[in-house]
Order: sequence, then structure tokens, then C-alpha cells
Amino acid sequence: MNSINTRRWPRYHVHLPVFIAANPGATKVVVPGMVCELSRAGMELYGGVNLQPGELMEVEFQTSGRVHVAGIVRNRSGFCFGLEFCAVRTEPGEAPDVLESLIVARHEAYLREVQKKIDQSLQTLLEIRKCRKEIEAFASALDGRLTPRQR
Repeated sequence: MNSINTRRWPRYHVHLPVFIAANPGATKVVVPGMVCELSRAGMELYGGVNLQPGELMEVEFQTSGRVHVAGIVRNRSGFCFGLEFCAVRTEPGEAPDVLESLIVARHEAYLREVQKKIDQSLQTLLEIRKCRKEIEAFASALDGRLTPRQR
């Protein structure tokens, strides 16, 4: 199976807590959610809302300044939503790059964590290989001491 990426923009793996307004104009009820992937055109997020593809969703990022993103639900699987951005607005006085800098910082933290896990796995692998060589050397030495009848 060929897995060619056909997306317009690269996706970034992030873990960003958000608040989701299911029907932004109708109610003031918001539910917590988590953004897992983010790109220039949209995002993947999890949240306990009952929206279907084609419906509007508003998301508020939990930053020092309030960043609101409105989008259209393009796909849904359980409580995982694919959202295409319609509009982004920040509170007055906010720098326009707040969301971008937050995304970059979180993505870099994610990459550092993944690299740390890779380094730990590599260290464990090296220890396993060292133990294997010691076991093989011990088994070889033991074979040399045993008589043919004891084997």
C-alpha cells in the first residue's frame, strides 16, 4: 500500500488543551477538548460534543490571551473531529503570532519528548546486546567444561 501524503499543509503533532463551543451562537456551554494534530488549514481534536460533518465548531485555545478558532467539521469518528478553519480571532492587544508561537513551542516539546524516548530505547537495546554477548560467552565457556556425557 502506498502512503503518499496528499495534504496541502504539513501536520504537527501537538497536545493542546482547548474549550469547545458546539453551537457558538446558541448556548454558552463549553466542553474541554484536546487538539492532537494541527496544520495551517485545520486540526484534529477530541471532544465530547455531538456535531456532524458540515456543522460549525468554535475552539478556544487555553493561552495567556484568548485565541478563538472557528471551523467546519469535515469528518468525525467517535469523538475525534477533523476541523477545517474558517476564522481566527484573538482578543484585542494580542500579537497575531501567539497561536503560531504556542504551536511551535508545543511541537518542539513533543519532539524533545519523542527524542528522549528514542534515546532511552537505544540505551536499553545496547544493554540487551551487551547482556546477550555475556550470556553467549558464559554458555561457550560452560560448553568447554562439560564432558560429552554431561551435554
